[in-house]
Amino acid sequence: MDVSSYLVNAAIRQMAETEAAEAEFAGVDALIADAEGRAEDYGPVEEAGDGSLSADERREVDEAMRLVYGAGEFQARNRDEVA
Repeated sequence: MDVSSYLVNAAIRQMAETEAAEAEFAGVDALIADAEGRAEDYGPVEEAGDGSLSADERREVDEAMRLVYGAGEFQARNRDEVA
């Protein structure tokens, strides 16, 4: 088999594999398209400010952040500041 025949054969095989994969995931693609279509009806989510959390919820968030970053890490002085 010469090089051009090999390349044509490889291209045909690749197209067949691509078509098979697309057929396999067609249901998932349809679900994604449906979800994206329904999501267009909603506007962007409003940013939650500090006032939306209770003192207990803020304390839980701070405890979780200490678990992630460690107790010795610099902590943000103000909620809008990144540690």
